[in-house]
Amino acid sequence: MGIETAGRVPKTVCVIGGGVTGLTAAYRLGKAGYLVTVVEQNPEAGGMLSSFFTGGSRLEHIYHHIFTSDTHVRSLADELGLEDQIEWYHPRDALLSGRHLYPFTGPMDLLRFRAIPLWDRIRTGLLVLRAGRMRNFAALEQQTAADWLHRQGGRRAYETLWKPLLRAKFDTDAEEVSAVWIWNKFKLRGGSRKGGKGRETLGYMRGSFGRMVDRLVEEIGAVGGSVLTRTTALDISKRENGGYAVTCILEDCSARTLSCDAVVACIAGRQFANIAGALRLPREYLEKVTSVTHKANLCLTLRMYHPLTDFYWTTICDSLPFVVMVEHTNLTGTGPYRGAVVYLSRYLGITDPLWTCTDDDIYRLFCGELDRILPSFSSSQVIEWRVRRTRYAQPVVLRDYGQRVAGIDTPDPGVKLAGMAQIYPQDRGVNYAIALAGRAASAVEAYLEEKPES
Repeated sequence: MGIETAGRVPKTVCVIGGGVTGLTAAYRLGKAGYLVTVVEQNPEAGGMLSSFFTGGSRLEHIYHHIFTSDTHVRSLADELGLEDQIEWYHPRDALLSGRHLYPFTGPMDLLRFRAIPLWDRIRTGLLVLRAGRMRNFAALEQQTAADWLHRQGGRRAYETLWKPLLRAKFDTDAEEVSAVWIWNKFKLRGGSRKGGKGRETLGYMRGSFGRMVDRLVEEIGAVGGSVLTRTTALDISKRENGGYAVTCILEDCSARTLSCDAVVACIAGRQFANIAGALRLPREYLEKVTSVTHKANLCLTLRMYHPLTDFYWTTICDSLPFVVMVEHTNLTGTGPYRGAVVYLSRYLGITDPLWTCTDDDIYRLFCGELDRILPSFSSSQVIEWRVRRTRYAQPVVLRDYGQRVAGIDTPDPGVKLAGMAQIYPQDRGVNYAIALAGRAASAVEAYLEEKPES
């Protein structure tokens, strides 16, 4: 199984988690000459970027696009020979407020948004402009987004526009989220408007970003590594003769132990703490990695005969069971899918009764609301549908998050932690997951270069 370099069997690394971060870290380490095994508990690799076939084409389980500023995605796509497969679009967006659809694509749409007073519209526009130019976010770390937005943009703007946006991502924790999170959103969105005449420029890969996942898996295999799906890591322990042992359980309930020289855990902190007991890490550290909470995500995908609206991204400001409606084919066109693709998404805590509802119940609930708010919708238009559940979908970014979150290095030098919670001050996303993977791979390389031969 091993490949030899200068007469030596290369050092080995186990990567726990086959999402974008795990696959990219494995790809980087494999290229550097290490023998890598990726362990992924789901049936397919890719994490939140995993995809399925519908209407004759691949499609992500959860909506995805990239921004012009996403240099890490574009660079990796270029390495994999896929950058010319990314197409760029100028979509139209909307807000649903008071059961009315308001176009919300450019600055003039904000001025026409009559759901808030004119002066608050002007203040909101100035807030977004100032935030886009702000480079030092230190002053925002001790402020909540709610306080900052209320103070800078006005009460009506906060209640009508920003509060629904925060609740869309953080549910019951919305009022406690750091101002750094929303600042980064303003900065990212503002950067994506350059060259688009005031409209966002978004990218999507022909045939889905699942093609990047496939290529990463291929490249890992090409240098002797492997990606094991349907394989769950249960325990990380130290070997008596040095290195680590990762005990896994396979789909058939049989056990397997992987021996390695280093471990990269590309999972949530709580998941990591659950399997790291044998490492006897300090209690203070474990409390830190488990203190970051995550929101789960429910995403209903509909393939329909006809689009619902003319908009790509509709933020829901009303109280509905879903908080965003993404009409994917209003970005890409319907051709590849033989119909219109619509995502309906909701972030929530796992104690919310909706999390344990059946897929059928979620479909009926979401579609029932669509039927009430959009005359263009009828369940008879639905060709097929599916529900995707993601347990650790969104870290909750609280005040002083930079001090709260653990870094990549753990107290055990041969074990690295690189989950979505380690992405800061940026919000989690494919671009920053790839950047995080590069840092994690470099940290492993630095450790293994200093580690004596066992």
